[in-house]
Amino acid sequence: MKKCPVIIDLKLDSKSLKAIEEINKIYDLKKLGRYALIIGHLYSIFGGSSKRGASGTGAAGIMKAIPNGNVKQVVQGAGKVAASELNQTTYNIYQANWKYFYESFSAFDKIALESIEKIAFRQASTHQSSPKEYQFWKSIYLGCKVDVK
Repeated sequence: MKKCPVIIDLKLDSKSLKAIEEINKIYDLKKLGRYALIIGHLYSIFGGSSKRGASGTGAAGIMKAIPNGNVKQVVQGAGKVAASELNQTTYNIYQANWKYFYESFSAFDKIALESIEKIAFRQASTHQSSPKEYQFWKSIYLGCKVDVK
């Protein structure tokens, strides 16, 4: 990141303050999007959005074995379910499209940066008559990070 200028006695007008709120929302949405992507990806691996093996159906498989009353059958049923779930989860991890996951994850930064650049360009254009505000928004546009929150 480049060295950002120090602007003494910078007073932002209401349009600039509203733009900074907009930038804060972009950062919040970027975080939310990343969380949603991570949760969705983990759910597709561990949550069972893919087909499960015939020998095990999770807790339902164990519960079906319990009414028989035979401890040996319950333990055998639980073992089958656990082995099936482990095999399926291992397969899901292998099959997960990690390339697209990482590309999607990094796309949030790109989208956020483009949105912030548009806001900063618009604000710099609006504040050409106010040198300090113009310098502030030009710096944001050129890559300085506004200290959000």
